[in-house]
Amino acid sequence: MPPVAFGEALRLRRIRANLSLSELAGRVHYSSSQLSRVENGRREPSPDLARLCDAALNAGGELSVLVPAPAAAAGPSRSAPSREADQELRAAADDGVGAPPSALCPAVLPEEDEAETARSVTHFAVHLAELRRLAQRMSPAPVLGQVSSAVDVLTMLARAAQTPAVRRQYLELLAFYCEFAGWMAQESGKRQEAERWIARTEAVAREAQAFDLADHTFIRRAGLALYQGDARRVTEYAAEAGRRGAGKPRILALAALREAQGLALEGNGDRCTAALNRAGEMLEAATASGAGEGRGAEAAQSPDARLRPSALVVGSQCTPSLGGLVGGWCLYDLGRPDEAAAMIEAGLKQLPVRATRLRALFTARLALGHAASGQLTAVVPVMDGLLKDAQGLCSHAVRSQLQLLARALRRRQARPGMRELHARVAAASRCAGCTATG
Repeated sequence: MPPVAFGEALRLRRIRANLSLSELAGRVHYSSSQLSRVENGRREPSPDLARLCDAALNAGGELSVLVPAPAAAAGPSRSAPSREADQELRAAADDGVGAPPSALCPAVLPEEDEAETARSVTHFAVHLAELRRLAQRMSPAPVLGQVSSAVDVLTMLARAAQTPAVRRQYLELLAFYCEFAGWMAQESGKRQEAERWIARTEAVAREAQAFDLADHTFIRRAGLALYQGDARRVTEYAAEAGRRGAGKPRILALAALREAQGLALEGNGDRCTAALNRAGEMLEAATASGAGEGRGAEAAQSPDARLRPSALVVGSQCTPSLGGLVGGWCLYDLGRPDEAAAMIEAGLKQLPVRATRLRALFTARLALGHAASGQLTAVVPVMDGLLKDAQGLCSHAVRSQLQLLARALRRRQARPGMRELHARVAAASRCAGCTATG
């Protein structure tokens, strides 16, 4: 859509609202000269500006749809996986563990030793919990190396298992390790590698009858699409997770939260609010039903089904605290940054101290809300806390938000203290030690 079309629509909306250019500029915290260039088609409107104008003029998303979303980086989609991912999926279907049969030497296990199996399962479950804690304090790259080693061992153990019940236990552990590896790959900025791990997670989880984890992979795919700015794929993947997760309140809650983020990115405020309300109801139901979800209805009916180790949690361990934070995230994308900042600030108080990656991500979003609503003095202390929390994490998700913040501050460098703040944010949005490819 040519910029002049957006400019004409913006001018018409502004005139109908009986606002001068300077009055609208004050509401969206842009300069009058910038808005004038946009209205006259001499400057491309950004998605952020479109959302702010939508909210200021009560346009119901009609301005946002005139601004094309940023082009998503080329890469394999769910419907067309990469050649490597396709090979892994075929291997998973044939062998159940998602790795080529010739990749690893075979292991030999006793015909049946329940005590040894229980010790192994406990060891790998506890080890995964420790790796999750470690990932809250350091770069994802070395953690991913540790996860990959455990994946190799679990792959061998699953192949060597002498009974279906033991095999399922190792496969379930393997699926959770693959899911965690996908998150670490995403945090490293390696999107294609993350997609391959997610595909493997789904295949292995279904083989293990861990159907809730398999359903959750669609929420993970929606998360990848969110950081590419692809609203349509976010909502499609999240809706698919919701369909597959029927009867599983935790999955339904997480799917609704992700769908709300996609709808906010589209500028659809009414449907976004409905999704957030649905998520709140499902979060309450999940809390009422207990902390864990077990395997899923199909596996629970099996005579040799076992309880899942408590360390194996589907989705974020902070899921009960996500409602307000995601609601604030959505308000920012809907062009209501002041409300977004207030909601995120309240939500951050509910997060446990150990959740440093999640805290850093939403703190960056809080800084964005303050900047977009013109509360520049509030950005400085928020950034001080953020840089402390994010130090050493090398989080691609956090960097993506800092890049947005750097762009927002760049046009405000004439104000006192903003030049230095912009330089700090720009430096934090880059990491010389990361090789973010994919």
